Amino acid sequence: GLSGTNFEKGYGLVRVLSGEKALEHAAYTLANPVAAGLVARAREWPGLSSVGMKYGKPVRVERPAVGLWSGKAAHAARHSSRCSKRAAYACRTRLPEAAELVIERPPVLPERTDAQVRAAVMRRLKTRERAFAAERRRRGRTVLGAREARRVHYLSAPKREPLFVRNPTFSGVVDEARRAMAAAVMAFRRSYRAASRSFREGVRDVVFPAGTWLYRVRYQACCETAAPP
Repeated sequence: GLSGTNFEKGYGLVRVLSGEKALEHAAYTLANPVAAGLVARAREWPGLSSVGMKYGKPVRVERPAVGLWSGKAAHAARHSSRCSKRAAYACRTRLPEAAELVIERPPVLPERTDAQVRAAVMRRLKTRERAFAAERRRRGRTVLGAREARRVHYLSAPKREPLFVRNPTFSGVVDEARRAMAAAVMAFRRSYRAASRSFREGVRDVVFPAGTWLYRVRYQACCETAAPP
């Protein structure tokens, strides 16, 4: 079978400090195909996207007919599949033929209706699309297009990726909230490093700060209880 990430190594986890920032992050995610230069508008992306979905309304999605899910007949016709014995594993997957997906409303801005929140995300998405279009014009570039994007092999990846970039852990618009969160992150890291050092020295009853994941899951280490939000 196939395991691991398809496009990037690892992932980023960012704590969002305000409702407006949550909407920005939603628009940022939807605009990823546009930012990558694959399509001019997010709605043109041929892959799975929640651009046209409404909160709480299920959408039926069929299993993609590409890669390891394209069927034994398709794999049997490929020399590479026969050599790697991939054809024998085709269609042997736990992924259902179809599934119903539901987009949940982010738990922010309770004073607004679902339609208002969704409309705010779409406005931010259009703003990002216009910004990317202006940047392409400035650089004299065009988009790949949905048709050509479908022809890209599902295992292909960019040849070069930036090595040293920012990896934020929180996002907010209010200075006081950002400073408070920065102090909390620094305190967590100090406590985590101290607990990790003690654990490696054999102190198995050391208590890790709330939010610790690896030691808790892999080694069943003791952790503080997280305070309610």
